[in-house]
Amino acid sequence: MTRARAFDLLTAEGSDMETVWGKRTSPLSIAPSFLSSLDRITIDRLLEERSLRPPRISFARDGRQLPDREVVIGGAPSADSDPGLLDRAKARRLVAEGATVMVYQAHQLIDSLGAMAAHMASALRASCGATMFHTPAHNPGLGWHRDGQHVVAVQIAGSKQWLVEKNPPSAWWSTGALVGAGPGTGVADFTLRRGEALYMPPGVAHTARATDRSSTHVSFVIQEPETKDLALAMFERASRDVRARIEEGPLTERRARAAAVARELASAIHQLDVDELLRMVEEDAMETFFPA
Repeated sequence: MTRARAFDLLTAEGSDMETVWGKRTSPLSIAPSFLSSLDRITIDRLLEERSLRPPRISFARDGRQLPDREVVIGGAPSADSDPGLLDRAKARRLVAEGATVMVYQAHQLIDSLGAMAAHMASALRASCGATMFHTPAHNPGLGWHRDGQHVVAVQIAGSKQWLVEKNPPSAWWSTGALVGAGPGTGVADFTLRRGEALYMPPGVAHTARATDRSSTHVSFVIQEPETKDLALAMFERASRDVRARIEEGPLTERRARAAAVARELASAIHQLDVDELLRMVEEDAMETFFPA
């Protein structure tokens, strides 16, 4: 399977992804065959999943994530209760009050999502997982935030309005919630309906709100190998061939020895097999996203 076919089961516009990948937000339409495989996914079915417990599932209200203690069984352990398990009565009450539900690693619970995540991971040589979101009508999801991965948000029920930073930030940024009312840059407005999707590059600030109908969507989260991972792999491999040492010799000659280390390291890096190292960091990235 090639990278060009990574999205061919998800959308007929997969070939266009190469032009926008990592550069800008782009709307997509979803293949009907994939969409129909998600029809049985509802919030009621997800909340019946007995294995769900924080942090695998979490809730947000008014754009802010709720602490786990508000959704788990309380009290002392007993024969028929576990203080760490999700309290389904509390969960349903929160949903009735407008809270957003987030189910992480949903690809491990839902076969169709697992198959799609595996398909994209294999083709992209990157890690891929899925998170399910359900937001009741007229309510917000998470507030303004940035994700460190590529995201493809697929609307499977209802509709959701997205406010999205038009381009990835050009200066330093960090993942998580934004301080203030928004990114302070150009923002695009998208409303996703069933069968539509939105691609967002890493770092693009975004927030979303359900419209006049409850919204359920799945976000495919794709983590490519990072520059620092390849750089560290290069350094580790190249340093094996460095013989100069700064720890030996007169203190007054330490700078000269450091320069010798730098020359040997630069020469060793120049001779590295980059394809081999790239394959190694790709495989590491894929493994870290799918814990045993």
